[in-house]
Amino acid sequence: MKIISKSNYTLFKNCPKSLWLSFYKSDVAAPLTMDVLKRIEDGKEVGDLAKKYFANTIDVKSLLPDGSLDISKMLELTKKYLKQKGVTIAEASFKVNNLFCSIDLLRVTSEGYEIYEVKSTTEAKVEHKVDAAFQKYVLQQYGLNVINTYILHLNKDYIRKGDLELDQLFTMNHLDEDTSFIEAMHNMKSDLKAIDKLLLTKAEPAETLLTRCKNCDFKDYCQKDIPVPSVLDVYRLSGYKYLNKGIVTFEDLLESNVALRKRQSIQVHAYLDNKEVIIDKKGLASFLKKIKYPVYHLDFESYQMPIPPCNLMKPYDQIPTQYSLHIEYEDGSLEHKAFLGNSLDPRREIAESLCANIPRNACVTAYYKGFECGRLNELATLFPDLEEHLLNISKNVIDLLEPFESGYYYHKNMGKSNSIKAVLPALYPDDSELDYSALPVVHNGSEAMVMYPIMLGAKKEEKERIRNGLLEYCRLDTLAMVKLLQKLRKTQ
Repeated sequence: MKIISKSNYTLFKNCPKSLWLSFYKSDVAAPLTMDVLKRIEDGKEVGDLAKKYFANTIDVKSLLPDGSLDISKMLELTKKYLKQKGVTIAEASFKVNNLFCSIDLLRVTSEGYEIYEVKSTTEAKVEHKVDAAFQKYVLQQYGLNVINTYILHLNKDYIRKGDLELDQLFTMNHLDEDTSFIEAMHNMKSDLKAIDKLLLTKAEPAETLLTRCKNCDFKDYCQKDIPVPSVLDVYRLSGYKYLNKGIVTFEDLLESNVALRKRQSIQVHAYLDNKEVIIDKKGLASFLKKIKYPVYHLDFESYQMPIPPCNLMKPYDQIPTQYSLHIEYEDGSLEHKAFLGNSLDPRREIAESLCANIPRNACVTAYYKGFECGRLNELATLFPDLEEHLLNISKNVIDLLEPFESGYYYHKNMGKSNSIKAVLPALYPDDSELDYSALPVVHNGSEAMVMYPIMLGAKKEEKERIRNGLLEYCRLDTLAMVKLLQKLRKTQ
């Protein structure tokens, strides 16, 4: 009988087939992305800090020899400390039959035991409650009196001012009267029987494809027989809903008279009619009228940390670390300016640099301006002496995403994406200067976010290599905006 952990159980609750695949076909799972690896590291960082939340905490894992993960020793150490009233056991480990769990924090009180499941998120999600329910069930089967179950997660409203205040940084959700938690406890026995039955089955189980599949590691494997393109490849369409009605292809969409929005309809007809480019000249002309010279093409990069590293920061604040600025003049000439920080808190320097390089009432463009405007507005709040100038920049930002999102300009190679990483190669397929994959260090925003803190701690040569890579990447983002606008103008 296979050992079932809390992660196995939550996988089953999301999709039984994904659990089966994780045991029998783990090699078909998608490789871990940088985003996923960062979330794992964030979780470890928050988990380690949470061990300081309660006084008199004994960390079972820290008592093991360096680098080892001896489960039997963890079980033995947990048993040793279970009767010591007033202690909190970190990584308390339990095995009952084929069920195993390690509790992030287990408080031993005179009345019984309290479970604290630590999460690096700023809210308690349903899957977290299911996870905690599994732990409570295992401890009950072990014979412990669990009197309270909590999710301990980050407080999204906490603002750091000086040393970290753990009682303010973390917030607790009491689960024992929570509907999702109670439901999970109620279904536990039947779920575990279903898991045992599932894992005894050698034949791969069938499972309905649903929206949950979008973020599953096995998505590509489970969808390998669906033709491309399909309803899953249409811009912002609830593709799984139609897929399960037998509406699979673009032809099926039209034959079934599915109501499509403008951008969706353009994509479908461009493919079926084999049209390379579709242009709404009236809409495009209206957009281009907004552009005034000189044009300041602006792009930010940022980083996020679950635990605010500096004063006046919240968990997961988007901290702007750099920007690129291509200034495009009416005669076609370009001027490039850039800023890249050298500390965990470069906000004052970047705000001053923006005000020095972008005059009031300038025509500023950004690609998906919500991000750039968000950072400008946050900087304005943070620095009242620069507020008027920063807000002036923000209110004058024009979104270069608009003509593509609104369907004013569509190239069939964009597919369902309006991302600059999809639009740029569609419009400039053979321009090596605009190839993100050819960049030496940083190729996308996720990598830029991860590489900035690494740069700060790197030695001289490596620091310079990463620094140049970050500058090259951000520069390409604004050069791409220049090129896209040039292409749009040429259609007039």
